[in-house]
Amino acid sequence: MIILVSSKIDQGSIQASLGTPEYSYFFLLKEFLPALERLGTVRQVQGREEIEELTVQYRASGEHVILMSFSPPHQTPIGLPCPTVTVFAWEFDSLPATRPESGDEQAAYWYAQPENDWRQVLTHISGTITTSREAASLVAQINSDPGKVAAIPASVWDRYQGLCPEQGWSIGENNRQLEFTGTLLDSRKLRLNPEDCIEKPLTEYSRLNRALLRGWWHELHLPKQPHAAAAPQPEPLKKRPERQRLKLSGVVYTSVFCPRDGRKNWEHLLKTFCWAFRDRKDATLILKMVHHDIELYRTKLLTLLARLSPFKCRIVVVHGYLDEAEYQQLIRVTDYYVNCSSGEGLCIPLMEFLSSGKPAIAPLHTAMADYLDEDFAFIVDSSRQLSEWPHDPTGLHLTHSRRINTDSLRHAYCQSYDLNRNKERYKQMSRAAHQKMENFCSVETVSQQLMQFFQPILQGADNSAVQENHA
Repeated sequence: MIILVSSKIDQGSIQASLGTPEYSYFFLLKEFLPALERLGTVRQVQGREEIEELTVQYRASGEHVILMSFSPPHQTPIGLPCPTVTVFAWEFDSLPATRPESGDEQAAYWYAQPENDWRQVLTHISGTITTSREAASLVAQINSDPGKVAAIPASVWDRYQGLCPEQGWSIGENNRQLEFTGTLLDSRKLRLNPEDCIEKPLTEYSRLNRALLRGWWHELHLPKQPHAAAAPQPEPLKKRPERQRLKLSGVVYTSVFCPRDGRKNWEHLLKTFCWAFRDRKDATLILKMVHHDIELYRTKLLTLLARLSPFKCRIVVVHGYLDEAEYQQLIRVTDYYVNCSSGEGLCIPLMEFLSSGKPAIAPLHTAMADYLDEDFAFIVDSSRQLSEWPHDPTGLHLTHSRRINTDSLRHAYCQSYDLNRNKERYKQMSRAAHQKMENFCSVETVSQQLMQFFQPILQGADNSAVQENHA
């Protein structure tokens, strides 16, 4: 079997796409590859023309061909000569399948495009794989054929299962260390002063002083001739990333996210942590930022930390690319993974930490409801709130996301910290997380689910080909 895979986001465009509604599909495709490679030959493709050419080529040699489009339905091609399956992650309680009455021209135009009504796509392709049962049930309401819809997670467990000790992890280990190349922001090395966040009005004297200084600087540096062009200035040299060494002790919490992704509620996560542990020196929160530009969030972060100060807990921001060994070391030095998002299509980092045997703090909603339970996670309460679909430019509130309960999050922080005095219970949670994820998202489990899903689709394609030959 030939499995063609495609995604709008590839290796060349992922950096510029971080934080956009579709950026996670690049990582989703990568995590599905080990399971797909067990079933057939996998080829990554770009563009309709290449798909059509390869389909003709492989079918001529007697191969089954199927396309897996790792994209939301409105970006999935239809009318191709091979069976097409869309694979998408969805974190809302309804699908873009309605066209509300609106006098707004932009809204009318957007909803007039057939691909933005997902029913037009989902009923014209061979099958749909979602990464959560909630999303699969929404698709099933559109497509009445149960064999064309499946909820299948990415195959994460095998890559991280070797990290977990047989007896489970211990909590609060001292002398842990993380080394990486990049930028490190540490609240204990920053001068955080709430007074700096207050904008102070300039006096008349200060304004005149600045005006005089500006005039003086212009006299010295600007050309004497009125119309002469200024000499080109060299671009400032970019500071090369430095090798960082982070030493850790006490109870360590970690969250991995793109700061542009508004669903992650990272400011909420940070503020609640500081309030829960403002008197605890041995509680540390590591924020691993997934973005190439630190200036995107640095000012917001430092302002927030200054407003929250004084606090005794430690906040650490890790900015920079972590290779596989460094990322695994980040997992090793962590005691809990934290998620307080308003919705998740899957949350691969959470699955990676759980597969490694690290317990979590997270809400039981959207895709996370498929694999979280109280045996290895501190559950955070949430409630429904109005929201809009992420790719809808009209901003109409036609769906719902989840609002995190702040007091429940604070309580989960405190409960998890208390396990530092009940180390055997923590080890039990560690082993339970590791075992649950093996059953949920190992390559073996996922490949079996994919094969069961493909069989009727390929059989249907064979029957169609026979009918065409007899016609």
